Amino acid sequence: MSAVLYRILLLGFDMLLLGMAFALGLGLGGEHGRLWSASGPNAAVVRVFLFQVVLWAVLAWQEGLFRLVVQDAWSSFFAALRAMGRSALLMALPLFLFRFPLPPAALIWGLLLGLLLLPVARALLQAQVISRLGVLRRAVVMGTPQGLGQFFSMPKWRRTCQALDVRGVLVLEDGGEAPHTFPLPRLGQASELARVAHENKLRQVLVCAMGLDSGQLSQLLRNSLGCVQQLYILPDIAVLDLAEVEIGRVGGQPVLLFNQGLRSPFNAALKRAVDILGSLMALVILSPLLALVALGVRLGSPGPIIFRHRRIGQDRKDIHLYKFRTMVTNADQVLRELLARDPEARAEWESQYKLRRDPRITPLGRILRKVSLDELPQILNVLRGDISLVGPRPVVEGEIDKYTVWQENRNSVRPGLTGLWQVSGRNDLDFEDRIKLDMYYIRNWSFWLDVRIVLKTLTVLVSKEGAY
Repeated sequence: MSAVLYRILLLGFDMLLLGMAFALGLGLGGEHGRLWSASGPNAAVVRVFLFQVVLWAVLAWQEGLFRLVVQDAWSSFFAALRAMGRSALLMALPLFLFRFPLPPAALIWGLLLGLLLLPVARALLQAQVISRLGVLRRAVVMGTPQGLGQFFSMPKWRRTCQALDVRGVLVLEDGGEAPHTFPLPRLGQASELARVAHENKLRQVLVCAMGLDSGQLSQLLRNSLGCVQQLYILPDIAVLDLAEVEIGRVGGQPVLLFNQGLRSPFNAALKRAVDILGSLMALVILSPLLALVALGVRLGSPGPIIFRHRRIGQDRKDIHLYKFRTMVTNADQVLRELLARDPEARAEWESQYKLRRDPRITPLGRILRKVSLDELPQILNVLRGDISLVGPRPVVEGEIDKYTVWQENRNSVRPGLTGLWQVSGRNDLDFEDRIKLDMYYIRNWSFWLDVRIVLKTLTVLVSKEGAY
């Protein structure tokens, strides 16, 4: 399938969904009879529909929805959502101002259905179609032996290689070290990329930047850009803070601008308003589930239903988080006895402040933790302002001592009920990686990032990935 034909099919699919949304909108608005007149399709309806298609195509192109690159389904979803949202605003304004001969109710229904259908359908279609088009993929992974080793130790390396159709690895010259073994074929040295790309008809290169200094990375980029169509760079998690910087000029001099959105009074007020509205809605919707879980905790083991856990909040203030009790009432004594007799458990506790096989947890508590239902009462903490819906997780007092100077910025914002590291591996991540992801969130906050984390939290809870 050629690139042009693929883009035409995508646009045709979009037109079909827009037409469905438009027709359903007219039907729900009580104007289904306007679709057709005695002489054929209603000319006014056709003009509005074509205007919507052109507007969507332009905005979708700007969002990269017609680029032939493999991308995460969530990225496609949010790109389509942004494009459809802007399209709805730009379309509604002139229609209302110039009193176009279509009822407002029908237009509103059509735009709302478009906002629902287009992002979901595009996320599913683009992820499935591109993954099956071999002409759009075919890649190699390139880096130092140490960087490649880190890549293949990641939990999702197989999924990444499958998405890009990775054929093998190219290794940066390792100075005569003993040869390393990798799960994929070794196709040669990084300097042989041109030959390997030609022989294997490669379209993409994934560069593992872990362990590379600036000179090595620059050399790899120069060698790669002329050999393949797409170049992906997998950064070390430590440099993720640079991912959303703006490039600008001051007095004619190029500069990198770092914005911390949560420092803005407007953004802070917006985030707090969303927290209040979201927690109130959650309490109303989840009240039957809260009552059911509370009854199960009461009947499951002796002790209180709610457990108050002391944590460190914004600006190092003490907060008490509400949780459904998942442990026995003498949990502290059980923990002390376990750590005293089990060196492995003591080492795990000192490094993670968690235990995979925790004898303090009740049978029901283990189930609640697996699906994170034990944290539902923290919705009240969100309403009170102790925490936010999304943010860095509140830390226990013992973790504070591990923070370096730059990590102290983590305590400058309100902690969250869920956060970036919870949807990036949960308990499978070590302490350092959790801190780095929290710091990335703080430095790159946006409203859409919060929305994305909330939606991904729901999928993570269903999959139970990284939970214990």
